[in-house]
Amino acid sequence: PSVIVGDGAVASVFREGGGGEDLTVRRGESIPLEWKGQTSFPIYVCVPEDELEGIIRACPKEKVDDLVFISTGNIELLLKKYSLCGNDNTQIVPYFTIFDKGSRPQDCLVDLGKDAQGCQKYAAETTVCGKWAGPVSDRLERLGLHCRTVFYMDWRRIMIERCVFESVFNLVGVLHKDQKDRQGVTLGEVGLYYAAEVEDMIVEINRALRGSMAITLMMGIEERLFAYAQHPNIDFRKAKVEKFKWRNGFFYAMSQQAKDMVVNGVKVEFPDPCPKHTAYIEYAKEIGMVQEDLEPYSPYGATFEG
Repeated sequence: PSVIVGDGAVASVFREGGGGEDLTVRRGESIPLEWKGQTSFPIYVCVPEDELEGIIRACPKEKVDDLVFISTGNIELLLKKYSLCGNDNTQIVPYFTIFDKGSRPQDCLVDLGKDAQGCQKYAAETTVCGKWAGPVSDRLERLGLHCRTVFYMDWRRIMIERCVFESVFNLVGVLHKDQKDRQGVTLGEVGLYYAAEVEDMIVEINRALRGSMAITLMMGIEERLFAYAQHPNIDFRKAKVEKFKWRNGFFYAMSQQAKDMVVNGVKVEFPDPCPKHTAYIEYAKEIGMVQEDLEPYSPYGATFEG
């Protein structure tokens, strides 16, 4: 028995994968210290990224390490602010599609065949790390969903890879309008017709990550992301830049940081490490294809409760 925070489509997936004894905590309700006679249990946080901080701050201090985070963006800075981003904290990169609330989730796993050593390769693997990785994997596998368990440092690279997909494919797609509805093309069309733009942006981002975070994207990322874009549960999806703070904003922040670098008290402007991404974002904002403010998430300046 677990606690599920939220009552949307993602929450329904984890509830369906359980044994029917979970507690649903809705907006404004308290997370209990004990449930069904247990004091140790996972707490699945199934809310939009913008609501995560409120859930963390309202959670009893004794239970914050039991929070299970699910995101298709990068919430690392937020979690680090509360010391919830490490080996023991449970985080999920989901690769399944939910067409309607209550409907059975559809796996987006892609079989890429064998590598040079004869090992099986996959794209779009739902991946989990941390304290409650076992129960998470059990729930998803009961629903017929593939779930891989890894250590945090490996998971982190997989998380950033998913963030790259959502940021780059959607950004390129919104700037190539469909001739029929004049909206962005589909993610499948981005992979088929605008691969060069995607690849250029991935190269930029990989270089920037090495310089700013000492992290390198995993080999074969292009093969995996282009394969994922062609999956029948994804390829029809219209490109749309959304959740800016948690996706494109992560990479845009690296560009802004380069412009505002201070060395020995002197402001030094370094070249933009992601110039193509920056140019696309700012142009998309200018023509109205991006509606959100170009402000990445900042972990500073908040007041703490308790």
